[in-house]
Amino acid sequence: MRRFIDVARFKRHKDLPKDFDAEAYLRINPDVALSIREGEGLSAEEHYLRHGRHEGRKYAANADGSIIDPDLLALLPHDFDAASYLELHGDIEEAIAAGYCPSAEVHYLNVGRHEGRIYKLSADIVADMSSRLGRELFRYPYRTVGAMPAFRFEAPSRGEADLAICSRIIAAWHVSAAANPGKTGGMWDQLTAGHTRLKTALARRDPELLSDLLANMFQEHLVHGLAMGRSTAARARAVPDRHAAMWCDRLLRFGEAVGVRPVRSPEQGGTDAPLEWQDLQRQNLEPQDLIAELEAAIGFELAFPPIGAPFGVSLRGAAFPEQSFMHAYAAWRINALGPFEHVAEIGGGFGGLCAYLARGTCAYTIYDLPYTNILQGYFLLRCGLPVSLSGETPNRVQVLPWWEINTPGLRFDVVLNQDSIPEMSPAAGRAYIDRIKQIAPSFYSVNQEASALNTQTGRQLRVPELIRDAGGYRRLSRNLFWLRDGYVEEFYRCGEG
Repeated sequence: MRRFIDVARFKRHKDLPKDFDAEAYLRINPDVALSIREGEGLSAEEHYLRHGRHEGRKYAANADGSIIDPDLLALLPHDFDAASYLELHGDIEEAIAAGYCPSAEVHYLNVGRHEGRIYKLSADIVADMSSRLGRELFRYPYRTVGAMPAFRFEAPSRGEADLAICSRIIAAWHVSAAANPGKTGGMWDQLTAGHTRLKTALARRDPELLSDLLANMFQEHLVHGLAMGRSTAARARAVPDRHAAMWCDRLLRFGEAVGVRPVRSPEQGGTDAPLEWQDLQRQNLEPQDLIAELEAAIGFELAFPPIGAPFGVSLRGAAFPEQSFMHAYAAWRINALGPFEHVAEIGGGFGGLCAYLARGTCAYTIYDLPYTNILQGYFLLRCGLPVSLSGETPNRVQVLPWWEINTPGLRFDVVLNQDSIPEMSPAAGRAYIDRIKQIAPSFYSVNQEASALNTQTGRQLRVPELIRDAGGYRRLSRNLFWLRDGYVEEFYRCGEG
């Protein structure tokens, strides 16, 4: 039998190009190298014969040792800046760190230029961004946008308990790593595959290094896809008015939602009026006046702690991120739908919604990837909340890995999900929808339904379709999400329908 196997391998390898270089093949195609490291079972030669030659993959380096085809390299802009390209696109930097792509140049030439990705903040690009000011994201087609409020970037700061907090996070991560049942599929497996400095801190059990990273997490790629991040920070520094205008738009949307600002009517005209900030300035009012009205309407204070180096419009002497409006809105809505004494959130971001809702007395549990548990644990512990992590004695606020939601005997008053179920694999999304109706009588969802590409092989999910297929839900309300176009807010009664 061994003789026949050896003959078969010899015949296969005879089909290889004479200049095939296995080492170069893996260097040029890091996704192949990654799949081999993760146990796919194919060698470089076998992968090329089965897949690579049919996909047109390059299998040998150039004469000078480079891996980009000269004809393709000629298309690289003369002022291409790899460092800027990676700073502006955190997903690419982490893809390279994870081994999915060999370099910034390769990504730009093969993918980025076709997607229209910018590779540096040139004067022309900054001028174009300044002229548009993100109008495609505004609620109304504002005719003009005037002077904007000041934008603020907080410096990294470490609290007295940082090393103790980070030691707990490292211990919890190792507990989760030992119990991890494997990848969940979907885009987040790829987005969390890099982050080599974070993984070094965890592997070395180094709380000092972890503290340095997390103290600046909102200006690092660590939070890419969750909130803020280094890519957004680079753009905000270059065009602060653009981001301040979006902040003002979110503020006015929130005011409309709670009834402290009127909703404009296209039938009556005036929807193209100037961004209302101008009106506030002409009345000699300050941003705090509108904030105070909002706080009186929603019943709690709008504030963001200077944890993790956040950035946003300066409010009461501190940066208030744009994303915090959406967390505050959701907290207000959930309080109005409640009261709920036992709350579970699937996919808790960095912990922003929990930070608002857990200020009271409710018990709050987050179920998420072990990677995001690190960010949530740090943020919520620095907020001073009574938090327990994986492997610790349960506290009023628990931050747990996703598979813990299958623990027998769980019961909550409501389960929350914002902007994450669509990004999961079909199996993971269906499993959550099946589990929610078993552990809670109510489900609150804020998600988009675009069904955009999720990975190379699938599209994002739609929550209503998952619920329709699962059965056992009755929708009580469905409306457009006030603070973000293209998102839908839904509230379901579980165990019915």
